[in-house]
Amino acid sequence: MKTKGQFILCLVVLAGFLPLDNEACTTFRLKDKSGGLLFGRNFDFPAGQGQIHVNQRNRQKTSYVAAPEKPFTWTSRYGSISFNQNGREFPYGGINEAGLVIEQMMHESPDAKYPSLDDRHGLEELQWIQYQLDVSATVADVIASDRAVRISFTSIAPLHFLAADAGGNVAVIEYVDGKMEVHAGKDLKYPALANDTYEASLAGKASLEAAGGNGQPDRFARAAAMVEAFTPDSGPALEYAFAVLKNVSHDGTQWSIVYDLGKKAIFYRTRVNAQMRRLAMDMFDFSCAAPGLFVDIDADDCAAADFRASTYESNLKLIGGVWGSVDFLKAFPEERRIARAKYPDTVVCEKK
Repeated sequence: MKTKGQFILCLVVLAGFLPLDNEACTTFRLKDKSGGLLFGRNFDFPAGQGQIHVNQRNRQKTSYVAAPEKPFTWTSRYGSISFNQNGREFPYGGINEAGLVIEQMMHESPDAKYPSLDDRHGLEELQWIQYQLDVSATVADVIASDRAVRISFTSIAPLHFLAADAGGNVAVIEYVDGKMEVHAGKDLKYPALANDTYEASLAGKASLEAAGGNGQPDRFARAAAMVEAFTPDSGPALEYAFAVLKNVSHDGTQWSIVYDLGKKAIFYRTRVNAQMRRLAMDMFDFSCAAPGLFVDIDADDCAAADFRASTYESNLKLIGGVWGSVDFLKAFPEERRIARAKYPDTVVCEKK
């Protein structure tokens, strides 16, 4: 019978023989020997264009929704840094001033379904991410928000999420058959997520272990095994986190990102630019009066001076480039691209 260490080795060795999936993503949370918390994320997608946005606190926003959803308004409590392909205010993930990180992945399960219309406010799936970065300090806040806010059934893509905070809490959040399901605490055996439901991912990993590691481990199994195997002797946590991302990457991987939740810093590489770059929250002014800034995700430099003001034109260029190169987004009319690109103009400083 193979030992646990031999099983983990099998997972890593077999990684290079898996079929490619160009619309797959992987996330995990890693805890180092000093209690530091790192959050890793691979973004796997046909398009690699992107922008990194600096988002201000104390800005009033009204939801971007389609009928029959009714708009509602909130004010951002925290500034954040986010990674975007669909224009400002519609991120794939990011980190806020409280040290909360939330990232999304495609939820490739036949049971993936957002809630039906009810008395709660509905938000498009990507704006829901920005909403959480705006108002939530902890994973518990994100979970509790389900009492008042849900992801709208009018959303484009079925997504699920991994969230983590600076207090050490981490949770898988997914919508199954119209209800939010949360795996956290003792119900979260491995702080990792890929594209299947968490329960199905656990079952797949358990089946592989029961077979003595004979089979092709999926990305969840590999990420979970490496996170579980991490010890003080594994080397620097940041290097190890990127090693996990490399292990679960493939030809469709566009971005590899590691967040340091305690230091509120971001380290990232892209397919186009493999240079390691670093951003930190203390580089930026998040006051409402400060301009909303962005930088191209593939740019060599990432000092605060390299960021420039986000505009309708920069938004529309990004959205057009991404939507024009992804099959399921090509069908959306130009009017929808324009409306999304103009949306940030509706965001204003809260009136005191």
